[in-house]
Amino acid sequence: MSRAALLVYPVAEGVAEVLLILLALWTAIAAAVTPEALEARVAEVAPQRQLRIVAGPTPSEADLRKAAEGAVVTSLLPSQSGSRAYGVAVVPMPISKFWSALNDETRHPGYTAIGYSELVQGRPCASGRHVLQFLPVPMLSDRWWIGILTKNSKLSQATGGAVRELAWSSSVDPSEVTTESGKKILAQAEPIGFSKGAWFLVAVGERETYVEYYLNSDPGGSIPSSIASRFATRGVRETIAAIQRFAREANPACPLE
Repeated sequence: MSRAALLVYPVAEGVAEVLLILLALWTAIAAAVTPEALEARVAEVAPQRQLRIVAGPTPSEADLRKAAEGAVVTSLLPSQSGSRAYGVAVVPMPISKFWSALNDETRHPGYTAIGYSELVQGRPCASGRHVLQFLPVPMLSDRWWIGILTKNSKLSQATGGAVRELAWSSSVDPSEVTTESGKKILAQAEPIGFSKGAWFLVAVGERETYVEYYLNSDPGGSIPSSIASRFATRGVRETIAAIQRFAREANPACPLE
């Protein structure tokens, strides 16, 4: 029985206390990564951050502790251009599985907020690929962009695959889109201003992966900055959760590197 269920169904006070104690014990046992272990692991790989393509923010100890306890921690950062947000989490799966899911963008619609995704240049799952993305925006004009994805091979090779980065930047060059389905997307949506950022992954154990997600974006058009900022932080949290679900349910097609 969940903690929420204890609030809904009447139970004897003594029984409720016992159940809450058992729930707390179960949570502690289920937590495979302790805050101390996560802090130590992140500190261990800190020198490798100099190899990053995109220098995202370094999380605080408080954020790491919350992530180790199961939270997806998000924060809005000061920005001179667009909205900047980041999130940290510990996902209960091997780094190779999360990495495979992350690179399988054309199958993300239905899991993430992306409504359409099409490879327009390069090979599936390969570094340097260009992927057309379409984002439905309720009550506002929908948006499109082309993500240019880069795998950080230097970082992966230096760490034996235990630390990885997938960086991206955006293009809004319509000449890259040649399919009829892709052209229909461009006709019904506006291009974004820009999007850039990166995923930073660290293997914490054989079955756990520490995730940092950094995003700097401008949706373009007449969306107020306050609304864009809220979308950014919510999008970070929801995307991390969506990739986890995709990895568990969809049998990602990218290689388990």
